[in-house]
Amino acid sequence: MIYLHETHDVIGGKMDEFSEAMRDQWRPLIERDGLARVLWFFKVPHGTSVSYQAVSIAAVRDWQSWGTIVERTVNEPAWKQWNRDVCQYRRDVVSKLLLPNPRSPLQEVDLASVEAPPDDGMPSLYLHDTGWPYPGLMEEYIEALHTVLQPQMDAIQPPVITVAAGWRTCPGTGRFHEAILLSKIHNWELFSFIITFGEPPAQPGEWMIEGLKYRDRWESKLLRTADWSPMK
Repeated sequence: MIYLHETHDVIGGKMDEFSEAMRDQWRPLIERDGLARVLWFFKVPHGTSVSYQAVSIAAVRDWQSWGTIVERTVNEPAWKQWNRDVCQYRRDVVSKLLLPNPRSPLQEVDLASVEAPPDDGMPSLYLHDTGWPYPGLMEEYIEALHTVLQPQMDAIQPPVITVAAGWRTCPGTGRFHEAILLSKIHNWELFSFIITFGEPPAQPGEWMIEGLKYRDRWESKLLRTADWSPMK
């Protein structure tokens, strides 16, 4: 299974219209015939990153299915119409295909069972980390994410943040030395304490020290689920 990750730069003031268009026009197109399913649709909260940005993540059954989707986007009238219509709301989009890390909690998805939960009016917050390991250390970095960082996060009880998925960029679809970790925030009050006061001094063996063996640059952004996001 592969994953389609898209970062959307939305025209100012058009986020609500863009979200509705993604739900009502794009989602039925990409999900047709069970080739793919949208998993998350996020909005980037104002004040935390670039203005008017959204992130979508969809699961695609296999490479043959992806080829069919690509062929449709180029040739089918409905897809051509979508590509014209979306320009009313979106400036640009950056797409990449992702492979799940061997130890990622999310590996395969039952595409037939992904449905949006009842909307209770409470969005979920996620932390989206993109890391760029040193050249030649991609495999070691991915292994450390799930053998060093993830257990240390899981050991905090009650949980403040837990890993939902980990991916690497498929060769040929983006930066080669790039890995993404998506984590769900369960306790915003405690998480915001870390933002306000900073993380406590790290000890040998802890991630803030161990991670520097594999990379020293990463980007973190907060994501908030839209009300129609199939996964919350």
